[in-house]
Amino acid sequence: MRGVGDQNSLDHIMQIKKIAFCLGVCALLAACGGDGSTAATPGQSVAQTQPLPSGSTYIATASFGDTIKVQLDAPSAGDVTITFVNSQFGLSGSITSPYSTSSSGRYSAYDFTASGAPDVLTNGASGIVFVFNIAADGTGNGTLNGTFGDVPNVKAGSGTLTGQVTGSNNGVTTVAGLAGTYSFIKLSGDYTSAGTATGDQDADTGQIKINADGTFRACPSAAYSDTCMDDEDPSLADTGTIAVDADQTDYPGAFDLTLNGLMYGRLFASTANGAITLMLDQAGTNSDGTYRTGSWVLQSASTLVSGTDDGEFYCEEPTLGNDDVATGDISSVYTTISGTTLGFISDSTLAFNTSFSAVNSSSTPTPVAINGLMSTTYTNTNQTQSAMMLLPISSNAIAYLDEPAGDGFFVQGLCLRTVAPPPPP
Repeated sequence: MRGVGDQNSLDHIMQIKKIAFCLGVCALLAACGGDGSTAATPGQSVAQTQPLPSGSTYIATASFGDTIKVQLDAPSAGDVTITFVNSQFGLSGSITSPYSTSSSGRYSAYDFTASGAPDVLTNGASGIVFVFNIAADGTGNGTLNGTFGDVPNVKAGSGTLTGQVTGSNNGVTTVAGLAGTYSFIKLSGDYTSAGTATGDQDADTGQIKINADGTFRACPSAAYSDTCMDDEDPSLADTGTIAVDADQTDYPGAFDLTLNGLMYGRLFASTANGAITLMLDQAGTNSDGTYRTGSWVLQSASTLVSGTDDGEFYCEEPTLGNDDVATGDISSVYTTISGTTLGFISDSTLAFNTSFSAVNSSSTPTPVAINGLMSTTYTNTNQTQSAMMLLPISSNAIAYLDEPAGDGFFVQGLCLRTVAPPPPP
C-alpha cells in the first residue's frame, strides 16, 4: 500500500481510501534489519534459532522500525536497560533507568542515562519515557508490551521518536513451530536518507497463514483464504517464505521473512500463555532512495468474545502536530471497554471479529469479518469521525491503529490494563 502524501485532499473517506490497505507495494523494500542492512541471504540460513531462555531479557521491536534488547534488573535490581541492537535512526549503545511498578503490573521508567551512545542520545536520554507490562505464564515465557517515547532521532540530528514495543524472552526453534493462522496489524512509513518522515505510510490489518515449511500467504483487509489476493492489486498474491536468521547472537530467536521475492524484515516469536505472538521489524530501502521502516504485530487467530477484554486501560500513541507530523511525545487516553462499548476519546461501539477494508469503501469505512480483530469509528477532538482497529495480544495489552484527526493518517498505539483482567466469561 502506498500511504498518504497529501493530507488536505477531498474528505475523510477519500483520505482513508488513499491508504489503500495492501502489502504488495511494500515489497519494493530491498533490505531488512533496522539499519537497512541486508538480512541473511539464501544459503546463510541455519537449522534452528537460539531463542532467549525465558529469563529477564527480552528481544523486542519498536514500531518506528528498530530492534532493541530490554533487560530487567540490570545492571542492578530495580533498573531497566535498553540496548539498541539495530536502528535506522542512528541509535546505538544503551540507556538505563530505575523503574517503578504499579498494582496492575505496569512498569514505568523516566530517568534514563546513556552508555556508549552518540552525543545526541546521551544528551537527550533523560527525557526518554518507557512504560510497559509483561504477560508471563507458569513456564516463565513472557511477552513484553510497552510504549517508548521521546527517543532522540540521532540520524536526523533533531526531533524525537515514539513507538510501541513488543518483545519476547522466549521463542520457537524451527519454522514449523510458527505454523498457524495469525491476525495482524502493521504500520510503516517512509523517511528520507537524513531520517526525517516524508508523510507516506502503510497501514494494514488482516490475516496471514504460515505453513510448516515456512511458506506463507498474507491476506490484507481480509480473513485468510487460500485464494486471497492483494487488496490494491488483485492480480498479486502476497506470498513469501520464512527462514531461520543466520545471526542468532545479535538476534536470538529471529527468522528472516521474504515477501514477494524480496527481503522484508526480521521476525521474533513469543509462546506465552498458550498463544503465539509474532513481532516483525520491517525496514529497507525504496526504489526512490527513501527508506521504509515500521513493524507488524501478529497474534494467533481466535474468535473474540464480548466481555473478555472488559476493563480499564491507559492507551498511548504518538502525538501528532500540524500536518500529521509526529512530535515525539506520547498522547495518553484513559480508556474503558464494557461489552461492545469502547470509551476512548468518545464512546463508540466495538464490532468484534472485524476490521476495516478502506480500499473497498465508497462512503464510510466498511467492516470486514476477520477473527481476532475489533473495529470502531469514534468522534475525535475535531468532531469528525476517526477509524480504529484493535488487536488484543494478551489479557493485559491491546495493540491498535488509530486515525487521530480523521484525515486518513494513522498511528500505532497500545492499551495497557490498569487493573486485573475480569474472569473468563
